[in-house]
Amino acid sequence: MMHWTNHALVFAACVALPLQCNSQAYPTKPIRLILPGAPGGNADLLSRLVAQKAGNGLGQPMLVENRTGAFGIIGTEAVARSVPDGYTLLHGNGGTNVANSFLYKNLSYDPVKDFTPIAGGVASVACIAVNAAVPVKSLQELIDYAKRNPGKLSYGSTGSGGSYFMSGEAFKAMAGTDIVHVPYRGLAAAMTDLVGGQIGAAFTAVSVALPHAKTGRVNILAVVQSKRYAGLPDIPTVAEIVPGYQSFAIWNGFFARAGTPATVVRRLNAEIVKAINLPEVIATMESGVLLGGTPEQFGAYVGEQREVFANIVKLLGIKPE
Repeated sequence: MMHWTNHALVFAACVALPLQCNSQAYPTKPIRLILPGAPGGNADLLSRLVAQKAGNGLGQPMLVENRTGAFGIIGTEAVARSVPDGYTLLHGNGGTNVANSFLYKNLSYDPVKDFTPIAGGVASVACIAVNAAVPVKSLQELIDYAKRNPGKLSYGSTGSGGSYFMSGEAFKAMAGTDIVHVPYRGLAAAMTDLVGGQIGAAFTAVSVALPHAKTGRVNILAVVQSKRYAGLPDIPTVAEIVPGYQSFAIWNGFFARAGTPATVVRRLNAEIVKAINLPEVIATMESGVLLGGTPEQFGAYVGEQREVFANIVKLLGIKPE
């Protein structure tokens, strides 16, 4: 029996050794970074910048592949079904790696079990903005105005189920207001109608609202995050006015297939975090908060976001479809 055991141990060592050597030599070929979104957006820009800089540090090209469709499910599933060797990565977000599991009954991947966090990307700073003609100067005044005029005020977002929509509906529920939601295909379209007066308010990104706030056409009443935004220190958070309010952040980050060797994940983390912290990359992050961090820190952040989203889903009574 002892003789058999020794042979088994030798065999196991022979099998494990190539895997260990491969992870130590990583990478030896180009790496695919799948973005489950269209070219041209902020996430696409960040993907390509990080891919270029991190690829240089790794000594192998990191190639961005846009895989759109089905609210990010198609691209995310491709990574979930890939070999866990660090050569197929995901530039995911709050939708693909948190919200989808609450919104769809038969999701083709498990956002928790199928992925291992590498590093955070950027969290956008959202805000509540109103057209300058709306007779309010603060969030409390907006709440009071909406209560005096139920159903007459409308707000725009990027559509049902999205982060801005969920933040808006949670605000309505907790503030006790009746504000009509108007879905748009993107933040730019909603902002155009906000400036034009077709809608009175919008849940949008600070980077989109700020240029119009500077010209006096819209007013930013509050930021939709847990603490005040350093770029607008005088603007309160929603939670300061509506105690207990939680918002689901608009964020992105980098993931590997679950089971990827820890040494590979650490190597990727080091180069991706280094890339994100480069001045030329930071300069492209309009009104965004850098996440970065270790794999463990980013994993904890994603876990917190799952908890927040679960609370909002429960508050609004949303059922998966």
